[in-house]
Amino acid sequence: MSEPRTIALGENAQAIFGPLHRHVAQIQEAFRDPNAPRGTPAYRLTFDAQGDKLIITSGPGASAADFERAKRIIDSLLELANRKGRIREGEVLAAVAFSEGQSDTPGPMHLPQLGGLTLRTPRQVHYVGALRDENIDLIFSVGPAGTGKTFLAVAAAVEALKQERVDKIIVTRPAVEAGEKLGYLPGDLAEKVDPYLMPIWDAFRSQMSENDLKARRERRVIEVAPLAFMRGRTLSNAFVIVDEAQNATIQQMKMVLTRLGQGSRMVVTGDPTQIDLPNERMSGLDHALAILGKMRRIEVVRFTAQDVMRHDLVAEIVEAYDDDERRRRQAP
Repeated sequence: MSEPRTIALGENAQAIFGPLHRHVAQIQEAFRDPNAPRGTPAYRLTFDAQGDKLIITSGPGASAADFERAKRIIDSLLELANRKGRIREGEVLAAVAFSEGQSDTPGPMHLPQLGGLTLRTPRQVHYVGALRDENIDLIFSVGPAGTGKTFLAVAAAVEALKQERVDKIIVTRPAVEAGEKLGYLPGDLAEKVDPYLMPIWDAFRSQMSENDLKARRERRVIEVAPLAFMRGRTLSNAFVIVDEAQNATIQQMKMVLTRLGQGSRMVVTGDPTQIDLPNERMSGLDHALAILGKMRRIEVVRFTAQDVMRHDLVAEIVEAYDDDERRRRQAP
């Protein structure tokens, strides 16, 4: 065990420590050893707030790389505290996320051109890079809720529309919850599907005013339709978002992927762990990933629980469900 290391934080100490030293606890969680035997310290590094200093002590299995990573986290937070004077919980989690490995982006990326969005994990930076890359025509974005799959796709679509790189935005998703009852719901087509698209409309409203959104919808520059209504169409010069694609059948997925016309790009989002298809039918998303994932001009971005940007408890809930699913699959 090496000697403890001390980092002087000066006037930024309380901002980095957080209320009741909560930020320090979040940083320490990044160094938890999941394989630590019962009764032994669970952390490779422990962090102790003392006055205006942070004391870092090594535990079993600690390495020089762990200390280097800890320094990257603290340096990132010090820079943020110098600029803002205050640090939020999500910003601590972002600093932890960007400290893993050697990312080309050293920290959270603020994008004023995307409605002031801040990308808080390296995979989000990778995803937005793919969304903006004109050499990639089809992007699969898969992973748990709260990772920004749909929100960032909508933001990129609005950016492309405003820059006149596409003529329209088309949003579609399977209406699995409605099933055969869709036709009996009141209202026109958009009104029938709207209850299933509220997260998407919220994303649009973060990028444009309500009046602008309404006007573009009326002119069908922004169009919404259930997946079944894509059949027979050719979607040209459009930014197409296929949302909740884990609930598309293999036949539906093939149908919508082959709608892609000249000048169009498509983003397919979904969470393979939340399939609602009846009778345990194979998800068209899983099937498409298996047979298309390595083709040229196709990018697959896989988010994990570490990319969840909602309450930090959500990431732990996602991991718990993932662990339970793995156990059940391994059970005889």
